[in-house]
Order: sequence, then C-alpha cells, then structure tokens
Amino acid sequence: MKIDALAVTHGIEVGSQAHASARARALAFGAFAREAPFAAALLDRDLTLVAVSRAWTAQAVAPALLIGADASGLVAPADRAALLACAQEGADFSRYLPSLADDGERRVWRTEFSACRDDEGLYAVMVTVRDVTGYAESVLRAERDEQRLKMALELDDLLVREYDLRTGEMFFSDTAPGLRKWCVFKEDPLEIVHPDDRQQCADVIASRRIGEARVFEFRLNRDDGVETWIRAVGKVFVDKDGQPEKLVNLFKDITDRRRQTEAIETLAFKDPLTGLPNRALFQHRFQEAVTASETLGEMFGLIMIDVDHFKDINDTLGHDAGDALLKRLAGMLQRAFRSGDTVARLGGDEFAVILRGLHGEADMMRPIQTLQELLRRPIEHGGRSFTASASIGAALHGDPDADPEHMIKNADIALYRAKESGRNRSIVFEPSMRSEVERRVELLRDIRAALAGDEFILFYQPVVDIRENRVAGFEALMRWVHPEQGVLAPSHFMVAFEDQDLSLRLGDLALEQALRQMRAWLDQGVEFGRVAVNISAAQFRSGRLAEEIQERLARWGVPCERLTIEVTENVYMGWGSDLVSDNVRRLHEAGVMIALDDFGTGYASLANLRQFPIDRLKIDKSFVQNVEDEAIVKAVITLGSSMGMKVVAEGVEDPDQLAALARHGCDQIQGFHFGRPMPAVEVAGFLEGFEG
Repeated sequence: MKIDALAVTHGIEVGSQAHASARARALAFGAFAREAPFAAALLDRDLTLVAVSRAWTAQAVAPALLIGADASGLVAPADRAALLACAQEGADFSRYLPSLADDGERRVWRTEFSACRDDEGLYAVMVTVRDVTGYAESVLRAERDEQRLKMALELDDLLVREYDLRTGEMFFSDTAPGLRKWCVFKEDPLEIVHPDDRQQCADVIASRRIGEARVFEFRLNRDDGVETWIRAVGKVFVDKDGQPEKLVNLFKDITDRRRQTEAIETLAFKDPLTGLPNRALFQHRFQEAVTASETLGEMFGLIMIDVDHFKDINDTLGHDAGDALLKRLAGMLQRAFRSGDTVARLGGDEFAVILRGLHGEADMMRPIQTLQELLRRPIEHGGRSFTASASIGAALHGDPDADPEHMIKNADIALYRAKESGRNRSIVFEPSMRSEVERRVELLRDIRAALAGDEFILFYQPVVDIRENRVAGFEALMRWVHPEQGVLAPSHFMVAFEDQDLSLRLGDLALEQALRQMRAWLDQGVEFGRVAVNISAAQFRSGRLAEEIQERLARWGVPCERLTIEVTENVYMGWGSDLVSDNVRRLHEAGVMIALDDFGTGYASLANLRQFPIDRLKIDKSFVQNVEDEAIVKAVITLGSSMGMKVVAEGVEDPDQLAALARHGCDQIQGFHFGRPMPAVEVAGFLEGFEG
C-alpha cells in the first residue's frame, strides 16, 4: 500500500501545532498558578513543571523542583501511570502523602491532580496540596478500628445484627455466616429463642433500660433440632429526640463452651452413678433454702434416707447389684418428689431431699409415703428378684426463731431413730430426740476408748445338763470393766451392737478371747466342755466367717467340738440369710455346734428350722420366767425334741422353774440357779465344787 507523504506531513504539522498551542495555554495559566493563595503547581501535558505558587515553596510540600524540569517525581513510581493518564486523558486522582516537617513532626498532605481543560481540550495538570494531618489520622484511625473490629468479629465468630425499629429492615455483618440463618425474625426478636428459654430472655429484656447493654444466653429455635447455645449482647439506640431507633445485637455461638461447662459442672456437682446432685451441690442448695427461710420466711423440709442393710446387699449379691439398687432408688426419689425439689446422693447409700415452699408437715410426708410404696416393688437384677427398704429421717423448718443450720443434724437424729426402731420406716424429728442421741454419741465414744484400753473381758456362765447332772459347757458373755462404774453387763453398752463397726470389733474380740481361754484351760487340764460364743450379723458380712473361725481354731489348737456358736433368729432370717446359712452349714460340718439363741422372740418358722443346721434351741428367759408362758415353753421343748435338737432354757433362777422344765423334758439349764457369769479364773474352782 502506498502512503500519502503529504498527508503524513500534514498530520505531524497539525499535532505539533496542537502541542504548541496546549503548552502556550499552560504557560498563560501559569501566571494564575504562581499567584494562587494556596500550595499549587502547574504541569504541562509533557509533565514539565510550568509554575509553582509561593505557598508551595513556603510549605516545602515536595522536593525542590526547577521550572522547565520533569515533574513526574511528584508522585511515587507506582502512580506515574496515573499522572500520565491525568495529563493525556483527563483522569483526575488524589493521594495522601506523608512527610517529615522541619520541626520533626510527621505530616500528611492530600495532593490532588486535576486536568485543566478549555474549549480546545486538555492543556495542563493542576496540582494542589492541603495539610490534612489531623483529618488523615482520624480517617486512618477509623479505618484501622474498622479493620480491627472486622478482624475481631471474624476471629471470634461474632455476628452483628442491626434492626431498624422504624422500618423493620435488618442488616447483618458478613461474619459468622452459619448463625445468620437462625437470627432472622419476622415480627418478634424472641422468635429466634428456643421456647424453653424464651421467658427467661423476656425477663432480661423487660428489666433492661433504654441504652443499656444486657448479656444473656439462650438456645436457638432451630427447626433442624440441632442444639445451639448463643451468648447475646443487645442494646437499643435512640435518635436525637430520645426515641428508640435501632436494636443492635452481637451473637456468639457458645455451644462448645457450654458443653464443656456442663461437663465440668457434672464432674463437680453431679453424682456419676445416679446423675443426681452430689454433696457439694446439696450444700449449695441447702444454703439457698436457709437464705430464703431467713429473708422470706419460707418453710422448707429436709429428708435423709439410708438404704437398709446396703452393705449386706453388696456382700451377698455383688457391687453391681448394689449399684443397680442405688440407680433404681434415684429414679424412685425423682418420681416421688416434685421436679423443683433437690434430690441428692451424699455418698454410699445416703440420699437427701430438700423441699422448699412447704405449707406444713403434710406436704413433706406425702412424697415420703409415695417413696415407701415404690420401695415395695421388687427389683430385678441378674436374673434375681429382691426387695429393699429404707430408713427415713425428716425435719421441718418453719419457726423463724429457730436456727435452720440445725436441720441437717435434726434429720440425722430422726434417721437414727428410724434405724433404732427397726428400720424400714420414716420418723419426723422432735426436740426430745436430741438429748437421747447426744447421750448415745457420748456412750459410743466411751466404748471406743474402752476397746482401745482393753476394758472388755469375757465372763463365763455355766450351762448344766440336768439329765446327766453335769456342767455341759459355758456361755462366754461380754463385760465392760469400767474404771469408775465397775463391771457392767451388756445392757449398759447394747448400743455398741447396733453400730456395725463396734459390733464387729466386739464380736471379733469375744471370739479371740474365748479361744485363747479355751487353749489355756486345755493346757491346765480344766474340763470345761464347750464354750458358746455369740456371733453377730456384722461378723457374717465378710463371707468368710466359716474359714476364719476354723483358721483361728487351728491357730489356737482348739478342737472344733469345743466351740458352740450362737446365732439369733433375726440374724438367721434377716437380709443375707443365704450367706449366714452357708457359713453355719460349713461350721456344722466341721464339728462346731450351732445354737439358735433367744428362740421365740424373732420370726423363725418351722420351715426355717428345718432348712438350717441347728443343734440347740435356746428358750429366751422371758418365757421361762413367766408362769403364763409355761405352755409355750413345753411346746418348744417338744418341738426341739421331735426335730433332734437339745433344748436349753435361759434365765432359770429358782427351784420351781427348774422343776417345771425338768418335768417337760428340757435338756439343759442356764441361769442364776446354778451360777452367775464369772471371770475365767473362777471356772476351774466352780467345776471342782459343782454338785448339781
């Protein structure tokens, strides 16, 4: 293609003329720029400095520039393209330029680059500068604050919701998108709250003053069933007239934290086996009840519950059965009492219930009766069915002058009375009970001290065979050699046999002393026959009583045929009777004689007598000493004889009683008529002088 040289030449001439014209107009405008009352500079389209104002020079807003020199150094290298675009295309722009003043202070300038135009087109670039140090810092600070806020919201997964109370419009931050869906409502802000938490939130909102921020926690009302806990901060902002304008909320998902807190609370305040409040939470709730009683005059009740023979259940059926019973009892308690009552497990088989807002004793006794009815139902475990009972002590606080702190002790006293009265019952505390319990506690303390001081010894009462007119043996009877009161019979320390620990220690002491004494008599050639030792229920609990007795007999070198163990009907027929009968059977097979003590005062039946290995029936002295019971005594003697058992009558004190017993065929006699209980050192002499 041939190019028209004339046309090209013409175009160059036209462009050159236009450029020259633009520069001429720029030079003409330079006179105005030099006189401008503010910092200004003028550049032509080639970015050559045409003029600067006096203020520009005075304020030293940029490096010194020479007129006619290249002024593109006014901007950073990255902005030179923008400056060229402003000169060639008219694209205005501005920049914030920091600099250090002569006085050492940091300054910020706003530099604006504006294209100059006239009818012929672009001809120059006007540069103006303003000191915006204060404004820039506030803008930068606001930008930094906004960035920090956004970063904080994102890092903490916070959602901001702004609700216009006039228009109903809702605005959300772009953080925590997972929450946004569930924080939108149509009419009422409480729509997003789970129904079970709504009233609580409503109460918080109602107590909030305008302009006051309040914090509350709730579960979201999610239709997918996912439990989501929210911690919310809400504040209502007002307009210049003081009228509510908008509601601003911050929402944070605290589900994980809530679950961790609940887990910690469970460890700290919940019993792991039953899920009930533990002793720590019980103490807290009890203090709350005490405070309400003192400040509001509220009546409340306290119930203490112990499972009867719980240790026997563990020993005979196993700890898994014991655990099953405790969990079953926890469920019964929750059914029997109100949902607002505090049902707690204090430890072991001890439970407690706090009942607030009572009107009288009847309000406390109704759920107790319900509980006792539930306890009558059998418990199935491991293919076995068993029942359990509980002893219940209750105390009521309704006297504003009384000290509610005594409630726990009062309920404990009532619980002890329930156990002492035969268990499986409930008793309400009365003030008269306190002195009795205090005497009991003091006596138990003295008994423990007496055990430590070896003040308990055995006395021996002869058992006489009236048919053969000889001493058949002795019964070992515990005596307390009191340093001030002298020798005391068991009636003075019977309370010790009701305490499991003391009963076990005294029983163990009696067996050990009796075997030691028998060994001594054997070595001395004293023909004492048999020695009978009483065995308590506590001694059977280890499950190894038969082995333990045989081991002790072997250690002392005493033949089994020299020992008789006496067991009461209540031990035979009470809880854990299978364990008792198994141990007794093994002892019987080894040659130890078995006597059923105090026959007729318990609840043994003929069927029970046939099941257990019994060699001796001992008629309780209450029948022997009452003439009106002679028919009963005769019937027992006949019964024992028909079943191959020898019959021993206790408490024989005069010849008439002896004659009646001999007439009815009684085998052996024990009582003051033949001899009182005596120290071991007197036994040999008694045997030598016995004449019958």
